[in-house]
Amino acid sequence: MNRFDKIAKEWDAAPRRLKLARNTYTAINDKVNLHSDMNILDIGTGTGLLSMHFITKVKHITGIDNSQGMLDMLNEKAKNAGVSNISTFLFDADKDILTNKSYDLAISNMTFHHFIKPEEFLKQVYQNLKPGGKICIADLETEDGSFHTDNALDDVKHFGFEKIVFNKWLLEANFKNTNVKTIFEIDRHHKKYPIFMAYGEKQ
Repeated sequence: MNRFDKIAKEWDAAPRRLKLARNTYTAINDKVNLHSDMNILDIGTGTGLLSMHFITKVKHITGIDNSQGMLDMLNEKAKNAGVSNISTFLFDADKDILTNKSYDLAISNMTFHHFIKPEEFLKQVYQNLKPGGKICIADLETEDGSFHTDNALDDVKHFGFEKIVFNKWLLEANFKNTNVKTIFEIDRHHKKYPIFMAYGEKQ
């Protein structure tokens, strides 16, 4: 059982996480033309705080996460809401391989800083997008390590990312028309932490 399994039931109780998911959804919706035939991959879906914003806009959402506890919460949430266009599966981005090459859009919210080699996983995502597919990744800009509490540091592999570096990784993964821009800030521990969204297209 990992840390996220243990805290899954309390995850949605934090207002900052709800706000973060809502702001990320708004940034994606402003950038991408969502439509009813779209298949979405939500990387590090957690309890579905981001995914649930998309359910009435798209055809299907596949949520992947390395915490079964988080996925259980999402599955229960979807069942209680009568949502049938979300499916989930347990997935470790540092070990497992994506095989469904049929996504129109890949999204993620505050997950890539938990990956050992996010630049390698971006290449996997690219391979699993349809031609014309898009990627929208929200994550922390480089910070001093104070964003996470001490008991959460074991699974944190990066203290955020430099925007120019993340853009370089997108290009190396063969994405086109890339950009990485600050979209909002999170207030935490009496500090402000900028969040970026990285965007790219598969041509």
